Amino acid sequence: MATLSIGCTFSDRIEALLDGRVRIAGQEAASHIVEPQRLFRAVLRDAAYDVAELSMASHVAAVAAGRRDYVGVPVFLSRSFRHANLYVRTDRGIDRPEDLAGRTIGLVDWQQTAALSLRGLLAHEHGVARESVRWVAAGVHAPVLDDRAAMTQPAGIRLERSSSTLDALLAEGTIDAVISPGAPRCFLHQTAPVAGLWHDPHADGRQARTRRCALHRLRSGTSARRRRSGLARFPEGHAFMADRSRGHDARPIGLRPVNLWVRNQFPRCGDDASRCEKR
Repeated sequence: MATLSIGCTFSDRIEALLDGRVRIAGQEAASHIVEPQRLFRAVLRDAAYDVAELSMASHVAAVAAGRRDYVGVPVFLSRSFRHANLYVRTDRGIDRPEDLAGRTIGLVDWQQTAALSLRGLLAHEHGVARESVRWVAAGVHAPVLDDRAAMTQPAGIRLERSSSTLDALLAEGTIDAVISPGAPRCFLHQTAPVAGLWHDPHADGRQARTRRCALHRLRSGTSARRRRSGLARFPEGHAFMADRSRGHDARPIGLRPVNLWVRNQFPRCGDDASRCEKR
C-alpha cells in the first residue's frame, strides 16, 4: 500500500488524524507538521506533499497562472476574519480604515490570504484603492528575500521587497501599517506606538458584515496532487472532515481558537478561550 504524504500546520482541527483516532480509508498516511510559510513554499515550488494545507490566495493565484499540480478540496482547516491582522502606527493620524489611502503598508507576501482579504476589505468597504498604497513585502521577524511563488503584479501596483523585517520597519516608522497574521513584537511589547486599527475586531461592524455577506473568511484550505487523487474519489477529504468534527465536538475548548467556528461560539475570548462564556 502506497503511503500518502500530508503537509499541514498543527491545530486541534487535525489532531485526531495525527494520533490515529481518524484514519484515511484504504491509505497509509505520513503527516508532516510544518511552519506555514515553509509549508506553502514547499507546496507551491516543489509539490512536496500528496495532500497539503495551502493558502487560499496562493492556490487561487497558482490556478490563475495555469499551474495545475494540485486540485482544491472543500475542507478548510482554518477560517477567520482578518480585522485583527492590521496594525498601525498611532502617531500618524490613522484612526479609521479610510486614513490608509496614500500610506505605506507592509505585508509578508502579495498573495498571502490575510493580505488579499484586507486589501479587498479596504477597497470595497472603505474606498482605499490598492493602487493608492505603497506596499512593502518582508518577513515579520526574520528577513524573507523572495516571494513564495512567482507572480506578475497587476498594473498600477507599487510593491517592493525589503531585506529588513516588518517588525523593524513598523517600529522605526519606515512604514505606517502592517498586515500580518502574527502580531509584530513592537506591538506585543509596546516598544513603539502601534495598535490594531480595529480596537475591537469582534465589534458590531464585523458582525454586520457577516450578516450582510453571509460569508466566512478563509485562511487556508486543503489541496491534493492531481496525479494521486481526484475529487470523484477522495477519502482524504472525508478523513479531514471527520477530524474537524472531532475537533469541534469531542474535546473541551482549551486550545487557542484557530478558526471562525470557535470564534462564533466564543465571540470575545481573544487568545484565551477558557475564560469565555458561551453566548
